[in-house]
Amino acid sequence: MVEFFIFIFIVVILVALGWGLLGMLKGGKSGSDKMFKSLVTRVVLSVILFALVMFAAYMGWIEPNNVILDAPTQ
Repeated sequence: MVEFFIFIFIVVILVALGWGLLGMLKGGKSGSDKMFKSLVTRVVLSVILFALVMFAAYMGWIEPNNVILDAPTQ
């Protein structure tokens, strides 16, 4: 379930990125406002996503990959 919310957050962040691109292409005062709102949206969503991932890891809902640091030697 948490993975679904993470996926949704990433999709919404990418949509905000595209919205900012449209504002950049439009230019002018209204384009600048659209880019600024897109930037604020991306930053806020990214911070919330980071907090969600850290909280989910703390609660044990998601687990990091196991990486073997000691490679076998020959």
